[in-house]
Amino acid sequence: MDSNETTTVDIIAEDNFTTAGDECTNELPTVQEYLDGLTLPIAFIIAATVLLSIGTFSIFFNNAYHILHRAPKQFKTKSILLLTIYPLVTLFGVVSISVPRAYFLCDTVMHVYFMICAYIFFSLCMQYVDGEDALIKSTDSQTFSLRTPPLCCIMPLFKRTSVTKNRLRFVRMLIMQLPVVQTALFLALNVVFVEDYPNFNRIILYFVPLIVISILLGVWGLNILVRMIAPLYSDLKLMGKYFVLQTVLILCRIQPLVIAAIVSSSITDCAFPNTLQVQKNAIFQLCLCFEMMVLSCWASLLYKTPSNIGTG
Repeated sequence: MDSNETTTVDIIAEDNFTTAGDECTNELPTVQEYLDGLTLPIAFIIAATVLLSIGTFSIFFNNAYHILHRAPKQFKTKSILLLTIYPLVTLFGVVSISVPRAYFLCDTVMHVYFMICAYIFFSLCMQYVDGEDALIKSTDSQTFSLRTPPLCCIMPLFKRTSVTKNRLRFVRMLIMQLPVVQTALFLALNVVFVEDYPNFNRIILYFVPLIVISILLGVWGLNILVRMIAPLYSDLKLMGKYFVLQTVLILCRIQPLVIAAIVSSSITDCAFPNTLQVQKNAIFQLCLCFEMMVLSCWASLLYKTPSNIGTG
């Protein structure tokens, strides 16, 4: 290639760079492009998320140490798996900011692990009460209720009834479908993200109803479970443990919409490689890492002290 051709290529590349910045392109930069155009605010956010992630991991290891040494043996593994969600979210938050093209993969890992934790939480609750048979024996005739959020509004005619094997199986299936359905949907979305990124934001709209319906059913099952057991075993602190777990889902799924709206309306400079998507993701991950550290501290108060399992 001679000097004229080289100059022409450089001019075209510069024009494309300017045009992409003026039109606020949706293209995600490579790691090299991202580092070459790294700004001070983004660098500060990366450093802050790394520090928050280290703090969250420190809290997790401290919690795990206490659980391993103080919790009853049958609860140790599941309790630690549930607490792992907080450092895992911060870890992939750092990766998501550092590698812009990996943001949806990181989001998928966070999302799927939460769905797995939902079923782990169900299993832990059953261990807390010594299994389904013991729970049925310890409950009264007015314990099981379908009128719980988020579907309580469409279940006004259902009355409180007794706990049976079939009803517990129904709750189990509501929760079990979460990791299965959500994993399948997000794997399909990752294929779309890789193969057809320019149309990804349009195609994902067809998946949203399925994702939302599955989540609503799963959360409904978890609410039925917790509201059924918590009043009978108050020493288990189930409502608090459920809240610190459910908050992860709320923050990961609803908070990005709020941040996207704020960033889109307040930021005008989105020149490549610091595109609007990169800036929205960076601010979201910073907020999320801080929130995970707070939730991890709260969870340590709930899981650190071993529960005294009663007989109801």
